[in-house]
Amino acid sequence: MEYFRLGNLVSIIAGFLILAVLLQIAILGIKSIFYPSMLVQFWIIWTLSIPAFCFYYKSSIQKRYFMDYFAPLAIAITFIGILLASYHAFLGIELIVLGYIFEPIAGISIYLTVKQFVIASNLFFWGAVVYTLGLPFYLYNISEIAILGDVVKLIGLLMLSQKIKGGKIL
Repeated sequence: MEYFRLGNLVSIIAGFLILAVLLQIAILGIKSIFYPSMLVQFWIIWTLSIPAFCFYYKSSIQKRYFMDYFAPLAIAITFIGILLASYHAFLGIELIVLGYIFEPIAGISIYLTVKQFVIASNLFFWGAVVYTLGLPFYLYNISEIAILGDVVKLIGLLMLSQKIKGGKIL
């Protein structure tokens, strides 16, 4: 469970950074996505996806194939998306959203591994779903859905971190 705990920790850090990005875009508008400072944050979040995936991959998660197939797909698509966004191509943003669609699917492995913690696992999983579904609404200046989803997902991850200490489920 130590690798799972580390994956969870990296996911929490990424979740807070994602929340910061979501709030900045909500305040500054959709065009702020192309600001250099925002792109740097995208790259940092993307970079965190690598150790998070590796830690979860090394852990003994259930239904591993969800993580095995959908996490690398999400990582690859968002990489291309951020690369294109770095060149101010709006297609890059669309690809980032597409890549994030696979996050909750990959998260099924995590959800099933910790489903005995009903509240925490459901907050994590359904928060990720709401976050993902809320991303396209940014195009219509509706940021609250994705922000709420990310906050709920973070609460679930934080609750799970309290259940996993020293590599053991408490």
